[in-house]
Amino acid sequence: MTGPAARAAAGACLLPRTAVHHSEGVDSRESDYARPAGDVKALMIFLSFPDAVPDLTPQEVVADHFPATSRFFAAASYGQFRLHVHPVTRWLRMPHPSTDYLINRDWDAADRTDYLRDALRVADPVVDFHGYDVVYLVADPDAPGVDSDATKVVNLAAPVTVDGNPLRRLVTVFERHPPDRNVLAHETGHVYDLPDLYYRPPAGSNADWDTHVGDWDLMGSQFGLAPEPFAWHKWKLGWLAPGQVGCVARTGVTYHDLTPDETPGGPKLVVVRTGPDQALAVEARTRTGNDATTCAEGVLVYRVRSDRESGDGPVDVMDGHPATSACPGTSVYPPLADAPLGVGESWAAPDGSTQVTVTGRAQDGTWTVRITQRLPRTAGARG
Repeated sequence: MTGPAARAAAGACLLPRTAVHHSEGVDSRESDYARPAGDVKALMIFLSFPDAVPDLTPQEVVADHFPATSRFFAAASYGQFRLHVHPVTRWLRMPHPSTDYLINRDWDAADRTDYLRDALRVADPVVDFHGYDVVYLVADPDAPGVDSDATKVVNLAAPVTVDGNPLRRLVTVFERHPPDRNVLAHETGHVYDLPDLYYRPPAGSNADWDTHVGDWDLMGSQFGLAPEPFAWHKWKLGWLAPGQVGCVARTGVTYHDLTPDETPGGPKLVVVRTGPDQALAVEARTRTGNDATTCAEGVLVYRVRSDRESGDGPVDVMDGHPATSACPGTSVYPPLADAPLGVGESWAAPDGSTQVTVTGRAQDGTWTVRITQRLPRTAGARG
């Protein structure tokens, strides 16, 4: 079944969806994932434990995440995705102390299953699950066994049906108060099939988590200065209309206009096909909307791979200024904070196959880019 993304550009630029988790392929969509479109109802349930008395009211916890999360998606989707939260108004007590569940980032599957089973059991008698597309299970952040690093979306091998509603994934929230910025928007992105874009170093390594995309797109870092979703993700989610995506699939020189990713209307994305499962994406980013705190403005170039799973580098931002960094006090990864290209600047692929040059910026904010596509040097060499 082809999804909304499949209708947005010529077939030559549609990366195939592969079997990897949260594939960045856009030629079809996974039917198990709901569409982030229209008015969507989210249920928020609050869980306490026998070994702690909550210091916060449910209303205070809701305010940690809403209306900020709804506003984020309303802006990112240009008003097409409207998320409405319906919170339970009291804490529901779990049957065991928080420490019994051994909550942590790399949660044992059996312990996590026990937690989910107990959570649904205590909620089912008092909560009507019918009609909700998203379910947030929010733990008392001050309970001794709660680890804020364990917040994640749990994908169930088989859906659990509660009140006639088949639940395929649940958002388990263990955030401290106040929470990380945009954390719930990040997790909600997973509910709609967006991958993690950060790199998780091996245990004991001092490597940086944010080398792939830096501040760009909240699926990389919820602390990022430019959390607006990549235009590629908006294409994948169906938020871009057919005329807003351009395709370069042959050699030659082409010119393209780009309006900022953060603002409604106009062309948003140019895709340069570079391989069976790879493409370059080109978009404009400016200091407005969800990106009001961005470190730099300009034209952003990034590589997308549909054969890389969530957390394994499906997206890499190309550094337009590799000799410099920026915003060391606020950026999650300063080397990429100044990645966008300004007027008159270019980025070229190492093999010489693609060059992206920013040729102008109009008074209305539209950026113009020239894309030169050649045969790679290795392909054109003769011995």
